[in-house]
Amino acid sequence: MTSYISSIRGIERTSSYMPVQAVSPYAYYPYRDGEPQQAQGNDNDWNRIYVQAANSAAAWIQTAKRAQDGIDQLIWRLSGQLNTGKPVADSLNDLTNMLNHWESHYKQHASELKHELWSSIELALLHPAAQELKLRRSTQSGKWTQKGDNAFSAWSMPLLANETQRLKQLMLGADGLLNKLKHALKYAEQHRAVDLLQPQLAATLPYAAYYSSTQSYWPLPYVGLILNRYL
Repeated sequence: MTSYISSIRGIERTSSYMPVQAVSPYAYYPYRDGEPQQAQGNDNDWNRIYVQAANSAAAWIQTAKRAQDGIDQLIWRLSGQLNTGKPVADSLNDLTNMLNHWESHYKQHASELKHELWSSIELALLHPAAQELKLRRSTQSGKWTQKGDNAFSAWSMPLLANETQRLKQLMLGADGLLNKLKHALKYAEQHRAVDLLQPQLAATLPYAAYYSSTQSYWPLPYVGLILNRYL
């Protein structure tokens, strides 16, 4: 039986087959020729979810800031009306409109935002002033209203001195309804944006900053690898 030993080819430098090239930075765009590229604008579902969640957090923070400015203006106007003995029906009506406006904005993003953002506002509305103003949800529309039991018309008349003083305490005091609402709206500013999102999004959102740019990376071209072998 005959046998032979194959000759072994000596190990050669890779540069013998291909000139040495600089390695592209991770996630660098555009990629080197010959490497697969992801089509531009081809956002997958995860990217869409992350972008939508981030936009929801930003939208609510903006809404909360504008709401605080609106409360400051309402405090200034209501204070002037109470100090001069004028009717306060228009200011109280503005308050109900503001509540409905805030809630409408929250519901637009409720699927991404934490429930605490709106729950803190409803908790503030448990204030005795809400009962005094007959502020409640409509059984038909579910919106906030104070027109039940002729409550709205009651504030269309000048108030007595004792009524004025009581309303000042309930609405404008340090523990008044308007300051409670303003404090509740600051909840969004006191937390990171990622902490405003539902737990299933908050757990993975930090990866969103990198997800859209990550690609499978190989330091050699995809045309194939040339390996030394036995002959």
